[in-house]
Amino acid sequence: MTLNSRFSNMKAFTVVIAAILMGSLSIFVRNIPLHPIQLTFFRFFIGFIFLSVLVAITREKIVIREPKIVAGLVIANTITVASYISAIQLIEVATAALLLYMAPIYVVPAAYFLGKRIEKYTWIALPLGIFGLYLMLSPYGSLSIGLIFGLISGISYAAIFILMKKARAFMSSLQITFVYLGFSSLLLSPSLVIFPFKEVSILWLLGLGLIPTTIAFTLFNYGIKHCRVEQAPLFALVEPVAAGLFGFFIFGEMLTIKQLVGAALILTSVVLAWKEN
Repeated sequence: MTLNSRFSNMKAFTVVIAAILMGSLSIFVRNIPLHPIQLTFFRFFIGFIFLSVLVAITREKIVIREPKIVAGLVIANTITVASYISAIQLIEVATAALLLYMAPIYVVPAAYFLGKRIEKYTWIALPLGIFGLYLMLSPYGSLSIGLIFGLISGISYAAIFILMKKARAFMSSLQITFVYLGFSSLLLSPSLVIFPFKEVSILWLLGLGLIPTTIAFTLFNYGIKHCRVEQAPLFALVEPVAAGLFGFFIFGEMLTIKQLVGAALILTSVVLAWKEN
């Protein structure tokens, strides 16, 4: 492996780091007693403030090219985060995260039909990851509102992977994150007057905007340029495993043996996708 390819692999690894940080979202959500739409607004708005400081320091020039792609990202990202937060509030953390990460089911076939070449390790990694997801979801029975929100988050998240790959061709990760956090905040701002507002800790809100949002989104958008479109969701499958561990250690949500086997299969699929990259 050449030095350039090793460096490219390290850039792609930022998707995995971002996934771990995103997995901590439940810690903040369950300590901020707000409506899911308001939580999504504060997540985006505070993240936007943090990024505004960074943009000012780096003097990054914000130019919006391909407005249709950017608009699609704003809408898909807003739907994904709002539905995911709703799922976290209604069902177990690991379950919500796993439904979010059904995205590879939609991304890989879509990439195939769009004419993308799917490498052999990806075809092996995909069923392993899906079976791992099945094992982790199997203890849960009937469909509920929380599960429906989780399914919606997975479908919209698949759209994000495809749109983000296109956007990274003409915008930097900082530009993309700054733009869609700003527009998403504007889109959700009416939630402040539509839903009743409760007193919350400013420290939890700041943490929500910084750790699983500003840092995680920037690293994710940076690393996705160095992954093939069908592989990025497999790398990001680390998030439901991290979310499950956070749920266990912080909220006492127990994982069964079957779920632990599923988590191991998910991690194996990530390693295989990483090998192919």
